[in-house]
Amino acid sequence: MSENLECLELDKVETVAVVKFRDKKVMDPSRIEQMGRELLDLADDEENERLLINFDNVSFFSSAAINKLIVLEKQVRAKGGKLRLCNLRPEVRDLFSYTSLDQMFQIDQEQVESIEALTN
Repeated sequence: MSENLECLELDKVETVAVVKFRDKKVMDPSRIEQMGRELLDLADDEENERLLINFDNVSFFSSAAINKLIVLEKQVRAKGGKLRLCNLRPEVRDLFSYTSLDQMFQIDQEQVESIEALTN
């Protein structure tokens, strides 16, 4: 597991790897590239079969960042893992809704709901 995460914070809750973004606005292209690498590295780690992306601190999420999540979701699914999202603010949730990505991703209101769903 990568200990030197530049764009993400990682915590373990039970058997779930909980990921939070360090940036409130995820929009800088170089940071998004780094974030994408970090997410894929986390997904490659056998200990992170269950991933939860917590958007608690995020007020803006660019379309380029969403593309990184789509790649992550495909990689997690291909490995037989599980991925959920939680704590999306209304403005970020609307972006997922407008793009119909709320159909692709499992999205929960609160982290506790996601942890429960991922551990059952």
